[in-house]
Amino acid sequence: MIKEEDIVTLWIDPKRVYLIKVKPGKKFATDKGAIELDKIIGLEYGSEVLLSTGNKGYLLQPSLMDIYNGLKRTSQVLYPKDIAYMIYSSGIKPGDMVIEAGTGSGFLTISLAYYLGEKGKVITYDIREDMQKIAKKNVEYLNISDRVVFKLKDVRIGFDETNIDAVFLDMPDPWNAIKSAYEALKPSGTVVIFVPTTNQIEKTAIALKNNNFIDIHAEELIIREYQIKENAIRPKNVGVLHTGYIIRGRKSLKSSS
Repeated sequence: MIKEEDIVTLWIDPKRVYLIKVKPGKKFATDKGAIELDKIIGLEYGSEVLLSTGNKGYLLQPSLMDIYNGLKRTSQVLYPKDIAYMIYSSGIKPGDMVIEAGTGSGFLTISLAYYLGEKGKVITYDIREDMQKIAKKNVEYLNISDRVVFKLKDVRIGFDETNIDAVFLDMPDPWNAIKSAYEALKPSGTVVIFVPTTNQIEKTAIALKNNNFIDIHAEELIIREYQIKENAIRPKNVGVLHTGYIIRGRKSLKSSS
């Protein structure tokens, strides 16, 4: 059942999908009509509702894709295809503790927090307080503030934590934070890095190798969506092609000899 302060996706049609926080006494307006939020409390997710104009809408439990499309952003953010693979390839599991740098608008932060669950923790670093303010608002809006710790610090000089399960880096010069990542990770822990250019791949991979990381990979993901029309199924003319490169490696212990 939908409760006060819950997050709900209002789906009207493929071009009108809205993320709403349920606050009593409030109304949510669209060009297809408005809905009084008091009236949706107690309804089940999946319910059909009538807008003020008589148009239909549907109340859905938000997916991460809905959240991705619905939250505020002030900078370029990672795409879902990249975030999903970064999490999958990191080897993390619910309840783990991970580090992220930099925070940006918080889209990777939020995805990690959802994946790690109530017992997990995301510690996210950035050097820009203005960016973290947006990320904090997004995290608070989604009611997951207890899973995220925000820190203002340059990670090139080190992280505050040790024995971390994974480190995620989304910054212009990740090669300068590889030593810090190594020191923060538990043995066999994974560092996962996102960069937009091939020049950054080479510098980062060299830094990983020089800092005792093994199982190093650099990958690019391309997604293609299809137009779904009867007797006219084909790839869409516009889509997301290149977004960036994912580099990953795992911490090995230095030889004692």
